[in-house]
Amino acid sequence: GGINADGGLGGTNLAKNTVADYLSGLVGTCFYRVEGWWTYEYCYQKHLKQFHQENNVNTAEFVLGMYNAGAAGPEAILSDDGGKESAAYYVQRYGGGTECDVTGEPRSLEVHFKCATDSLNVIASIKERSTCKYVLVFYTPLICNHPQFQPKHDVIRSIECYPVAD
Repeated sequence: GGINADGGLGGTNLAKNTVADYLSGLVGTCFYRVEGWWTYEYCYQKHLKQFHQENNVNTAEFVLGMYNAGAAGPEAILSDDGGKESAAYYVQRYGGGTECDVTGEPRSLEVHFKCATDSLNVIASIKERSTCKYVLVFYTPLICNHPQFQPKHDVIRSIECYPVAD
């Protein structure tokens, strides 16, 4: 049988059900974000690095997380209680970064993938949520077709308007 373009709504094509399958187009790609002194390099399912360059030489570099498929755990889809139509996000965890001076533990990272129909694949933000633990928010249109990222349609209410007498 050929590949079912609709993601296997018949239930036969179960392989397409994981969010990671929808993100497979990101494999082998890297994204960059400059924030002040630091440049961040995020390579999907590889690593997040933070570095500073002078004359094309890295004068400082930290690994904020390395991807380890074996330690990734089950797929997690969480949601922000926000007013947005779909606040669901998919989490990938990266560990084994450069040792943290403060805690003595390796730096670690959570990547939060959010559906953005009107966006290219882009790093939305990188924050240090607690000491040497980072959160990268990544907007992508790729997961928008996944059933758990569909906008909720049951919120639509019909509004009826009546003329008001002067």
